[in-house]
Amino acid sequence: MTSRRKSNLLISALLLVGDGVLVFFGLYLAYLVRFKTFFPVPKGLPGLAPYLQVYPLATIVILLSFKSFGLYRRQWSLLTSSEPLRVVKGALSGFWGVIILSFVSKHFEYSTGVVMLAAPCIVIPVTVFRTAMRRFEAWYFARAGLTRKLLIVGTGSKARKLITSIKDAPQLCYEIVGVISVSTESRMKEVLGYPVVGTLDEISDFLRKDFVDEVILCIPSLDHERKSKVIVQCEKELIDFRLVPDMYEILTASLEVVSIDGIPLMGLKPLPLDNPWNRLTKRLMDVVGSSVGLVLTAPVVLLAAILVKRTSRGPAFFRQERCGEDRRSFTLYKLRTMTNNAEVQTGPVMTAKNDSRVTPAGAFLRKYNLDELPQLYNVLRGDMSLVGPRPERPFFVEQFKNGIPRYMSRHLVKSGVTGWAQVHGLRQNTSFEE
Repeated sequence: MTSRRKSNLLISALLLVGDGVLVFFGLYLAYLVRFKTFFPVPKGLPGLAPYLQVYPLATIVILLSFKSFGLYRRQWSLLTSSEPLRVVKGALSGFWGVIILSFVSKHFEYSTGVVMLAAPCIVIPVTVFRTAMRRFEAWYFARAGLTRKLLIVGTGSKARKLITSIKDAPQLCYEIVGVISVSTESRMKEVLGYPVVGTLDEISDFLRKDFVDEVILCIPSLDHERKSKVIVQCEKELIDFRLVPDMYEILTASLEVVSIDGIPLMGLKPLPLDNPWNRLTKRLMDVVGSSVGLVLTAPVVLLAAILVKRTSRGPAFFRQERCGEDRRSFTLYKLRTMTNNAEVQTGPVMTAKNDSRVTPAGAFLRKYNLDELPQLYNVLRGDMSLVGPRPERPFFVEQFKNGIPRYMSRHLVKSGVTGWAQVHGLRQNTSFEE
């Protein structure tokens, strides 16, 4: 997991804990205001103890409602200005959930006044807390060097307005690294204090330097072919891409449309694993699954390792560099199925059907996928996941990314022991393009 994702998960955890404390406190405060101040108190209503018994469940329901409104997505959402409104919607939806539960259970009688007072007692502190957290987040990410490195394409009025809006919104955690002009004609040296680092024809060279996280194209009138080239180059380098669309693109697109200070930005919808809680859940499943798998398969791996050692020279286990999430390399472990040092003479070569380098024992292990079992250790280490696209060697990744459209999207998530292709029978006798 990258430092930025770890920090996103930490911020989400702090938000969850802070929200939980403030929601519980808000419910308690609502009771005190209703029954311990100047409001008239009718007889026969329950005391504080019954409320305190139900408040933990009510807090959980409201937090789940917050989650449903996207308040724990630390995915660099541009809709930060809508957060107070989402807090209000989440709180009101949570109250309805609590009311329905109390009506169904029939074990608790609540005061309508407490419910009405709970809304401001929760919404106001939570909103203030989240505003402070946004400022802390911007400060922390800037101090830790985790801000999003942004490249603006365009020098016109839309680009200038976007730059101004980003400068005025530090909570977006953007760092503008430069501006790209459309052509060399009347080329400027800077735009609002940011350097013009090249032209649209030179953008590929700039993106390969590997210090840009996101590109925003601010030229709606740019022809389709040149837009496509920028999008393809961003995909190859695993760089997020957004554009300021024209009205036709807004009306016909099925993509995510967000805005900064009224400027619409269109891009691919975030992956489910961009949500840190989904990522945490998947990681917990991987840890439990790989731990159990390593214990259950240990006898099989031991017998297979003995078979490999007794039937061919060389180590029982095979290590190889593979390309995983975010193009980060890791060491993949397998049971050796080929002759030792099989690629010393040829260099990296894809395995072919009836490959002469495969040993008889290796052919048996490959047939039943037993050679892949040591990768459960990779899953436990965090290099891989139980389910995901199979990892490839960096040598072939560099070849495939230029010849296979959207190939690099495989590296937006962790590689897997098995994946969609394997489940659907697309194995070594299938073309890599397919």
